[in-house]
Amino acid sequence: MSPLSVVPASTAGRVAVASLLGLAGWTALSLHWAPLGEAAREDVWRMALYAGALPLAAAAFRERSVARALEVALALLALVVVGYGLLGDIGVLDLTSSFAADGRLDQPLSYWNAMGALAAVGVVLCVRIAVDRTRPAPLRVSAIVVLLPLLAGLYLTYSRGALAAVALGLVALVLVVPEARPLWARAGRRWRLVVGWGAVVVLAGALVLVAVDRASPPARGATAQRFADIGSNRADYWRVAVDSFASTPLQGVGTAGFRVEWLRERDVAEGAVDAHSLYLETAAELGLVGLMLLAAFAGGVAVCARRLTSEDVALAAGLCAALTVLVLHAGIDWDWDLPALGLMSLLLAGAVIARAGAAEAS
Repeated sequence: MSPLSVVPASTAGRVAVASLLGLAGWTALSLHWAPLGEAAREDVWRMALYAGALPLAAAAFRERSVARALEVALALLALVVVGYGLLGDIGVLDLTSSFAADGRLDQPLSYWNAMGALAAVGVVLCVRIAVDRTRPAPLRVSAIVVLLPLLAGLYLTYSRGALAAVALGLVALVLVVPEARPLWARAGRRWRLVVGWGAVVVLAGALVLVAVDRASPPARGATAQRFADIGSNRADYWRVAVDSFASTPLQGVGTAGFRVEWLRERDVAEGAVDAHSLYLETAAELGLVGLMLLAAFAGGVAVCARRLTSEDVALAAGLCAALTVLVLHAGIDWDWDLPALGLMSLLLAGAVIARAGAAEAS
């Protein structure tokens, strides 16, 4: 493969790839001021993996048929992983859940919220495949059948964040899917603005409620009460991350440094190694430089998604909706530190970049 063959065709795609490479480089440079050497090096190797995966994904999905197959492949992957966990949950497979899971579905990824996020992606993709009139009928019916174990797995994780992410992912799907677009267009600009800003307000309100709720300890374990409880320690993680950013705004405390800041500044007796938000953790550990590189990466992918939606909405719908799930969930958990989810995000982003570049070149 020629080195030039992995360079995206679109300007926005090149910005996204270059920004992720820059973020990986800045993460490596932060080793000079990071407080924990071994943990920091783990972050550097993971970022190197991600920085290499994105341009390869963008090169791999230039053909529309290959990018179109990604929806099915990722839905099948979600089924295999969630199904494996469900088989262990009912005793068919001998799986050992972690003590912290407290009965929630956490295997094989070892974290219940990660399992919830993966199931949420699978649900959104299966819904898209099921309503896609250009797909063969047997495949559409199979997608409906696959929804059942994915929904069961999503529920058994008792992950509130995953439920919120799948709901917003389905909203994004409805707004983008070709079958719904005529209705959306007829709604008029005023109503579209109301719906769009309404979704932003609801999301912001939910985050505020999580941040201020201290009436009772957060519900734990495999109980449906979790779905009615907004209590969380995330506000404490986020507060420490924001304070760390304020103390060293330019360069941050160094990659993997949040865990040190948490031990020093925490108000609750709980161990934490991540800020439970990719965006706040990046600000805390890598400062303004890292945050700007992350924003440039996300912005480049978003521009590509917008172009692809305009040029090939049938292909864009599932990819963008699934990416929406992962982008939103990364804001409230540590998905980026789990390659199973991080690489899935980059596969979707790479497909969007590749096909947007093909649309721009045509």
